[in-house]
Amino acid sequence: MKKLLALLLSFILIGLSLDLVFNKPNDNEDNINTETNNPIPTINTEKKDYAPIEEDNTTGFKTSWFSGATDGNITLSSTFDVQTLSIEYPGTAIDSAQFFREGIPFIKDNQYIISFDIESDTERSIELVITNAQNNEKLYSQIVNVGAPTNIRVEYLMDKETTWNGKVALNVGYDGKETTNSYHSIKISNLTILDVTNKDNSIKVNHLGYNIKDQKQCVFPYSQGDFFNVIDVVTGSVVYTGAIKNRVVNANTGETNYIGDFTNVMTPGTYRIESQIVGTSYEFEIGDNIFDNLANDLLKMLTAQRCGYDLGTEYIGELAHASCHKQPAIIHSAPEQSIDATGGWHDAGDYGRYVETGAKAVSDLLFAYLANPGFYGDDLAIPESGNTIPDILDEARYELEWMLKMQTSWGEVYSKVVTPAFASDVVPEQDNQPLYIVGASTISTGDFVAVMALASDIFKEIDPDFSNRCLEAAILSWEYLSNSVNQGEIKNPEDISAGEYRDDNDSDERFYAAISMWNATGDDEYLKSAKEEYSKNNDCVNGISWKNVGGYGRYLYLQNERAKKDKNFYDEMLTSLTNEANTILGVVTSDGYSTSISHYSWGSNGTIADNGILLNMAYEITGNMSFRQAAVEQLNYLLGKNALNMTFISGEGYKYPINVHSRLAKAKNALYQGALIGGANSDRDDTMLQELGENIPSAKMYLDKYNSYSTNEVAIYWNSALLYLVVGLD
Repeated sequence: MKKLLALLLSFILIGLSLDLVFNKPNDNEDNINTETNNPIPTINTEKKDYAPIEEDNTTGFKTSWFSGATDGNITLSSTFDVQTLSIEYPGTAIDSAQFFREGIPFIKDNQYIISFDIESDTERSIELVITNAQNNEKLYSQIVNVGAPTNIRVEYLMDKETTWNGKVALNVGYDGKETTNSYHSIKISNLTILDVTNKDNSIKVNHLGYNIKDQKQCVFPYSQGDFFNVIDVVTGSVVYTGAIKNRVVNANTGETNYIGDFTNVMTPGTYRIESQIVGTSYEFEIGDNIFDNLANDLLKMLTAQRCGYDLGTEYIGELAHASCHKQPAIIHSAPEQSIDATGGWHDAGDYGRYVETGAKAVSDLLFAYLANPGFYGDDLAIPESGNTIPDILDEARYELEWMLKMQTSWGEVYSKVVTPAFASDVVPEQDNQPLYIVGASTISTGDFVAVMALASDIFKEIDPDFSNRCLEAAILSWEYLSNSVNQGEIKNPEDISAGEYRDDNDSDERFYAAISMWNATGDDEYLKSAKEEYSKNNDCVNGISWKNVGGYGRYLYLQNERAKKDKNFYDEMLTSLTNEANTILGVVTSDGYSTSISHYSWGSNGTIADNGILLNMAYEITGNMSFRQAAVEQLNYLLGKNALNMTFISGEGYKYPINVHSRLAKAKNALYQGALIGGANSDRDDTMLQELGENIPSAKMYLDKYNSYSTNEVAIYWNSALLYLVVGLD
């Protein structure tokens, strides 16, 4: 690990010392197809088929190789895979003119292969030289005769001490032949330097792979030459060669990033990336349905979070736990009263249950179903499997049934059911603290109305009785909501230390609720209420986080065919969606990893997943491929194309979180398969992070430690967001 860190630092410093100049993309035109630019397109809900972007291996590329002369005259012209040396005068010695590159690692006892094709329009000799650029020690040299096109292949064993600043050069000065003194040119192509001993996996890719038709990009965390090869792992053959380009200085990662695009590799198979200079990637798949297992694991995580259910190993393996938290829940503000609050999902690494976060998670599942009804079957081995209903709806219903218990007889909805303090590291059935109902608000009520109305519409044909229950509950709570003013954020009483999820603005919940009621009933009075809410606060239609849910209502409206009858409001909602998506897109196109955030706070991975969903919503409505491609990049980030070179989902990919902050997983000493963790947190919101060095870049501020709860905790609404992103992009 220390060697890799030293290598990265050395490459960065070397690039600076050589004063290399690269082009930074102005509008990321190499990464994003901007063909579709109609600001107010007609809604199109049909399944889209699309062709990949055409490759452009010139924009954003500049060579990392150099030429120089002492008493000669030589010029270099470059494409990403061909170098042409024009020799006006070779000087007085073979080393008077040189083609070279520094910053190449040569590690003691490692075997290297240097290979290139070369031709010269005059017969002559050149010298291949390897040196240690730090002390000018010559490590290897060989005279090579060139003329007609030929391949040069040199196997070199590094028998000296390791250098991180090796230099490979071709001396092309005067070789003693009179003809060399005349003008001539030398063409060098397919030059690669391969470390045979060590595959460093430094090139960042999606560990699981790429869908055939999606944009496919990799990231080089430092300069690794001019081009990369995509290698078919089975045959060992090069199936594609592309330029390494688009240099981006990335303050969040402490790296200088370069991009490789191999979108046009569309043949199913297993591949890896090799850079021109000693870099490799993990192997990955290209194909259809490659995220199916991931999506199943993401949904099963919610099953494992079930409260009040006896879950055996046949459902969740090593995380199996007995029914828990079955005692009546005391209403904290009226301790003489209690209700049945069994069921629902444990919210995160603790055992609390919250309406606001539960509503976000349920929304994701229901919208994922609407986006792709056939994605999930009825055979995922959850308790309801085999009942002819897609398991994603069964899992959503488990939370909905609990939320129905949180509704009062007058329509107000309680916010959460928690214990006085977080449980110790025990399985949930051993958490025997008293349960309390804490708080009720217009925010939790608005969330409740929105998901109940949405569920009533989805279950209408599947289970009419349940659909009617949901709609009746939604109507009751809507009546309460419409006659109530904002009650503000809910703060914990002094004797309760559970999570708070504080939110003081209910306008987004009201908007989402109104649109969902209009969508379910067709009654334009609800749409009128939504418009009134929007007129008071235009921001109420933004966001799809637990705290800002208005974007769900906006998208639900735009997807409804009846929306187009009101052109003015439709156009306002469409403009709002595209504006929010374009703001996110601006961050994506300026980031070395195409990540959608510039600040890494608690739950950064959840924000990235939410941004991916919102970008894909914009694509679904507008057909603008730039939005979809940016959404794909958010998925790629979460699945390994990031500065930490890891997937952020436990048990997925080559490197992933193991010690997640989950009391269940800790108590069971088991891997929590398919759980998305919070991710990098530059705010250092836990003690372990505060003990890290001051100079760690924000995107790398992460610890795979149980007690680093602000980076390594799991949560239902992060998992649901990634699930919706995966299913929505399928």
